Amino acid sequence: MEDFTTLTNEELKNRLAYLKEELQDVENERSFIFKQSGMHVSSSKISMQMEEFDTEIKRLKSQIDACTEAITSGEA
Repeated sequence: MEDFTTLTNEELKNRLAYLKEELQDVENERSFIFKQSGMHVSSSKISMQMEEFDTEIKRLKSQIDACTEAITSGEA
């Protein structure tokens, strides 16, 4: 997990925007891969890939929450 305590409020806001963009990209990629039709890929491979996407999404959401918390605690 990233340490957000060393960042300024401006850096935190920039990092939050970056993390949200990364999350959107991963969710879009997951959706695109999942909706592919006509591809002949084994279900175990697709399942493994979906697990990787879900893990990355969970990691990004956790970082977004931590960054948001750091921003709000710094504004108090």
